[in-house]
Amino acid sequence: MAFPQREAGTASPFGPSGPSAPSGLLPDGFLPPNCSFAAQDWPVLARQWFPVGRAEQVTGRPRQVVLLNLRLAVYRLPEGIRIARDMCPHRGLTLSTGRIEGKQLVCAYHGLRFGAEGQCVEVPEKLASKTAECFSLTMFPAEERHGLVWTCLMPHGEPRIPHIGSSLDASDALDEANHAAEIQLQIEHCLSLSKFGFMEPELKTDPGDHSSLQSLAMNEYQRLFDAMNA
Repeated sequence: MAFPQREAGTASPFGPSGPSAPSGLLPDGFLPPNCSFAAQDWPVLARQWFPVGRAEQVTGRPRQVVLLNLRLAVYRLPEGIRIARDMCPHRGLTLSTGRIEGKQLVCAYHGLRFGAEGQCVEVPEKLASKTAECFSLTMFPAEERHGLVWTCLMPHGEPRIPHIGSSLDASDALDEANHAAEIQLQIEHCLSLSKFGFMEPELKTDPGDHSSLQSLAMNEYQRLFDAMNA
């Protein structure tokens, strides 16, 4: 299954009020190293939106989150939350070991600096033979909803984030922790086939695979929630 590529000059599906626009999309046929998912299942799951952390937990200190076997660096800049592949394009060091300085993510190894959209804005003098244009991060969209940060590894169209209905009275002042707790309680509801969108035309597979894909997705959701609560 080919990964979707946005043609040059076309508008991003994520507007100014939506999640940050992804750049440096994953190449066709990409699978994470040592992927535990079948090659035909990973792209289908990668088109879905997953929660990768509580919004309140995302600070100016990068943290690593693993989604579908792919390591991500999640961090907050003045422009908002950003999600990048946790791999510096220079030598592959994890960016989650780096730091935030002002409006830039700084790699801990050679000090390459990256802007809000993943572009390299400064190369240290020791790498003078390389230019900033040689390096860019693989970025993924970040959407805050229900007190959580959601992302998608193969974004296309508008975010498909499960609607979370509240069982509490609408007049109650719900804080973010309550929203997140309700999501965890309603996890099976969130992962119904209709909510998860496995029946979209471009995602059609053999009907016998649907229950298996749902099970894989539910396991991934549960693992992510367990990590949030650890």
